[in-house]
Amino acid sequence: AVVRSFATSSARRSTVAKDQIEKGYFEVRKVQEHFQKKDGKPVFLKGSAVDNVLYRITMALALVGIGGMGKLFWDLSVPKKE
Repeated sequence: AVVRSFATSSARRSTVAKDQIEKGYFEVRKVQEHFQKKDGKPVFLKGSAVDNVLYRITMALALVGIGGMGKLFWDLSVPKKE
């Protein structure tokens, strides 16, 4: 009987009264629905405007770092004229 419960392919559905479900469950479901909306935005930008600002700052710093590396490579590979 125990093996049979693990081997069945049908999902068990438990019935729980709505008043027995924790309040936090519905809050989590609301947040999940917000982040799973099909609106074309990546999930890391769906939070708020702060997410967009942090993303743009991160991209700007990454570009500055890549530019700095390019300058470093150029300075190290091209000899200075004296």
